[in-house]
Formats: sequence, structure tokens, C-alpha cells
Amino acid sequence: MNLRNLARASAAAATLLAGLIPVDAVTAAATPAKSTFTWWTWTSNPQNVIANFEKAYPNISIPAPPDYGVGGPFYSKLTTALAGGTGPCVTQIEFDHLPQYIGGHDLVNIAQYASVYKSDYPAWTWGQVSSGGAVYALPEDIGPMGLLYQPGVLKKYNLPVPTTWAVFGSDAVALHKADPSMYLTYFPSNEGDWLESMFWQAGAYPYQLEANGTWKIDVDGPIEQEVLGFWGKLINEGAIAADQDFTADWGHRISTDRYAAIIGAAWSPTAEVVSYLPAGSTQEWAVAQLPQWTAGGHAAANWGGSTNAVTKDCPSSDVKAAALFAGYINTSKSGLTIDEKPDTPAAGGRGLFPAAAARASVAQFSVPIPHFMGNINAQFSQFAAEVPTNFQWSPWDTEFGNFVTTQLAAAVAGKESWSQVLTTTQSQLVSYAQSAGYSVAG
Repeated sequence: MNLRNLARASAAAATLLAGLIPVDAVTAAATPAKSTFTWWTWTSNPQNVIANFEKAYPNISIPAPPDYGVGGPFYSKLTTALAGGTGPCVTQIEFDHLPQYIGGHDLVNIAQYASVYKSDYPAWTWGQVSSGGAVYALPEDIGPMGLLYQPGVLKKYNLPVPTTWAVFGSDAVALHKADPSMYLTYFPSNEGDWLESMFWQAGAYPYQLEANGTWKIDVDGPIEQEVLGFWGKLINEGAIAADQDFTADWGHRISTDRYAAIIGAAWSPTAEVVSYLPAGSTQEWAVAQLPQWTAGGHAAANWGGSTNAVTKDCPSSDVKAAALFAGYINTSKSGLTIDEKPDTPAAGGRGLFPAAAARASVAQFSVPIPHFMGNINAQFSQFAAEVPTNFQWSPWDTEFGNFVTTQLAAAVAGKESWSQVLTTTQSQLVSYAQSAGYSVAG
């Protein structure tokens, strides 16, 4: 079967991707027979996750996962292993990568074991891992987005906390004019997924899998162009910085108080702020809803998040146990406690924002985060409930990221217009998808 027909055959399977929420649904009566299987993950302290599960189910054994890195290196290893029939029984997969593996028939439909968990998760996250009656993974963590900001900075310059993108833009211009050493925020020109999250919040649908198996690609649609045009205008005016995140220079700029705000996710307070602040830093942050395109709206977005899926290489005798593992570690109270603890060796956790709604039942949920005011996890939980439900990812998210970040670099350098960024990316993505054998309407 060529990829074009494969895409049609897997149309129902690939109509997924989005959010999360948990609860302990499997009872001892559902305990499968003795089993040993493999698990691949990039999260910290996996030995604690395994030990907690094996304590509850001593007839199941899971060896320590290999260290294959994160992002591209991990997926390269996973893809190669699955192609050779040597993939793990259970693997962690981010939401935006699920369609690739579903479309490739690399994952097992675990609906008969996993559907019991549906009520544990937000509807949008379940939609990301399921299609029709099939379930291809169980949500693990999510990244509902919000506005991280320094109240003291805005107060100093008499600027309002922006509730709309229009006010955000005027704040950005006013702040940089008042203090040329500071920007309201930065635009991460190396983050294709972040940009797609901005499309998501605005109500765009850059990818849609139609009933006949044809993919509609619209990354240069009017909503997407409006979103990128908004950021491009601010960059051209010098009102915000165009910086690549998770680089040494970016980390230094956070530590030296270059940004008054960050458009981030539930994991950003620790991963994008606290971990970069020097000892004795006086920065104080708060969290608010993302600015809205329509005044009075409550649309959130999601950036990041992952699942645990059972692969085709899992022996049929182990599939039930594997599905139980994927559910237990992400919905049980003991599993959620490990998920929410910091991912340091001392804390022994994974540093995640769990998809399961039961996250709030865990004591770690309410632990204060240094330099942040209030219970920000409770705020992000509210934002998680406001993520638009029908956003879809494509099987070529890696390619989109490669294409769009190349074009963004050109726009930042003034070598092409911001509108051309998405026009060129659209053309490249359509050509790539068609060359890979997919039926595409772009």
C-alpha cells in the first residue's frame, strides 16, 4: 500500500490531537496476567514512575528506559525502530507527532482497555488521541498557555495588563519607548509549534483531514496571516525582540530582566523563568489569561504536551498490561504525584502539568513556585478548560517547523515580507506532503 492509499485508509485514525485530564479507572480485577514489556520516555526520573507502578502491579515488570534524548533524536530512533519491528511496547509521543505514527499504522487501537479513562480528561485532549471508536494513546501532560508578566514593571510604566492583543501591542510600543533596554516580550523565531499554538488560539485550522482521506493545508489562511502579521509589525517597529528561545543568549536575557512578559505554557514558570534567574533575583511574576483577539473572549491555546501509546511491536499478550501502565501512571493519585513533583533528582518527579483533571487532588498541585504570585497551577487549569476543541495536527509537523523557521529567519533579517513567510511555507508543505504520497488540497 502506498502512502497515498495509506493516508486514505487511516483517515479516521489521523483525525486527532489536543489536550488532557486524569483519574484512576482500572481496578485490581482488571489486572492482566504476568507481563514484562519496554517503555520509552524522555521524562526525568522514570525509575520512580516504574517503581510506583510495579508496587501496585507486582506481576508486571518494566526495565529502565533507554536514554535516546528528546525531540528529533528521540523520534528518529523511534521511527527507525518501528520500521525494523524492534520498537518499544509503550512509547511517549507528543500530540503534534501522533498523526505521523497513526497514519503509519505504528500504534495499536487500545480502546477496549483505555476508553474507561475518557472521563478523566478534558474533551479536547481525548479528541487528540481518539478517532471514532478507536483510541491510540492516553494523554500524559499538556501545556495550556497564559500570559506570564511582571506586575511591577507594568505598574512602573502605568501600563495595563493586556486583555486583548491590541492592548498588548500598544503596551509593547510604550514600554520599549520608556525603557529601550526592555521589551514587553520576545517572538521565538525558532519555534514552529509556538506559532501553531498562536494559530490555535485565534481559531485557525491550518490542517484538516477530510472524510475522503484528503488533507486540506491552509497555513497561509487569513487568520494565520493576521496572527503572524501582528507579530511581524511589532518586530519591524522594534517594539518586541525576535529571539530564539532555549539558547544561551535567551537565558541570559531572562536573567538580566530583558522581558517584562512571556507568552508561555503551564510548564513555562519553571522551565522558562525560574531556572534562569540568578540567586537573589528580585523578579516577581504573575499569570493572566492570554490576550484575546476579541474583547471579552476566553480562548486559550496549548503548547506542548504528550501521550503514551502502545505500538504495533508490543506482543499481543502484553497489550492489556501496556495500556494499563499508560493509564495508571497518568491518572492514579500516586502517578500524578510523581508527574507534578519537580524533575530534579532530589524531588524525584517529572515536572509535568498533567492532562488528567485529577491533577488538582495532588498536594504538589498547590505548592508555590518561587518568584510567582498565587496558585498558578489553578489558573492554568482554568486555561486548559478554555482551549478550542477542534484543532488538528498534521503528519508533517517536523517539516512545517523546518520550513517556517527558515522563512521566519529571513523575515527577521528583513529579506522577505512577513506575509511571504506563510505563503512560501504553504507551498513547501503541500509539495512535501504530495511527494510523500498523501492526498492534499492546499
